[in-house]
Amino acid sequence: MDHDWLLRMLKERIDDAAFLNLIRKWLKAGILDTDGKVIHPETGTPQGGIVSPVLANVYLHYALDLWFEKVVKAHCKGEALLIRYADDFVCAFQYREEAVKFFKVLAKRLNKFGLAVASEKTGLMRFSRFHPSRSRRIEFLGFEMYWTKDQKGTVRVMQRTARKRLQGACRRIKDWIKENRHLKGIKFIKALNRRLRGHYNYYSVVGNLRSLWRFYNWAIECAFKWLNRRGGKRKSFTWKVFIRAIDRLGIAKPKLPVRTKRHRVFS
Repeated sequence: MDHDWLLRMLKERIDDAAFLNLIRKWLKAGILDTDGKVIHPETGTPQGGIVSPVLANVYLHYALDLWFEKVVKAHCKGEALLIRYADDFVCAFQYREEAVKFFKVLAKRLNKFGLAVASEKTGLMRFSRFHPSRSRRIEFLGFEMYWTKDQKGTVRVMQRTARKRLQGACRRIKDWIKENRHLKGIKFIKALNRRLRGHYNYYSVVGNLRSLWRFYNWAIECAFKWLNRRGGKRKSFTWKVFIRAIDRLGIAKPKLPVRTKRHRVFS
């Protein structure tokens, strides 16, 4: 992010010279490099800074959001929408020619503000209920979105955990179980449950139950494998005894939110 552009954007809503000067000093604050040298950045915000995500959102609000709302949509004959979270965004257009036109000018618009698109994540895709296909998937915020028919035969957009995200989550839970298998009984289950629930809380959306159970089953299999190795080659328990034990201790299992007319409950 260009510091001059960012400060100009902030001035649009902040009429406090002292506060703006404080932000300017914070942006220019030196960063201690690994070799001991202090680097004074000309662009961007300090990595890990508390205010960095907020300033990044302000920057993209002016560089992308307002431009899309005031300029891009004004030149579209069909519907157009922008969905953005932090620096990840998806744009949808009713007509292909308008999507192509936007795709061509997007890089130029971002370059004006010192930004660039990630070429490996950027592209055009036909994503329509009139041409549903599981091979046409949009990855966004850890989910894969695709068109499919529900139980009533109605074509809908469904979501599931992105494959790479699921693989990464399985790898991390296996490593954690391996490193913490020394924990005893309820302490191990409580710590494992915190990680399982953290995964469920983010990925529990309608249509994603299969991915949630894959993650759960993988975690249980890893726990059985590594807890059985605490005593050396001799197994501590059988699969039947293990399942009965973790059920008694209260292992967290996947469940999806179900929306009703008055409130939301869990099934």
